[in-house]
Amino acid sequence: MGIFRKYEFGSQSAATAKINALGVDEEGNPTHRHSIARLGYIVTTPGEYDAEGNETTAPVRSDKYHVDVLWRDEPSADWDNQMVWCMPMGVHTFGSSSANAEYIAKCKELHPEWFPEPEEE
Repeated sequence: MGIFRKYEFGSQSAATAKINALGVDEEGNPTHRHSIARLGYIVTTPGEYDAEGNETTAPVRSDKYHVDVLWRDEPSADWDNQMVWCMPMGVHTFGSSSANAEYIAKCKELHPEWFPEPEEE
């Protein structure tokens, strides 16, 4: 089972340096077993478009570079300062249902206000 976490960095180069520190060979191929998705500067506010599909308002992108990691073991503590939580999965998820369930449970633990209990009638 893997552990799924989301991270944001001040730049693409900062993210690349952190990813490379996990281990790469002489050709730049990863030597670690983690799955990494480089999401880049994600859209935080969708654009608007007219009936013909022409952009009327440009989308707004994050000023942070986003990376998702499916850790094969425990997440690296070196990455903790870049960790972010979003409601509940954000723009990307990995296919592992157990990793996704663990992510949501941890998110609920840290941010219960994002998961209000239904009111009884």
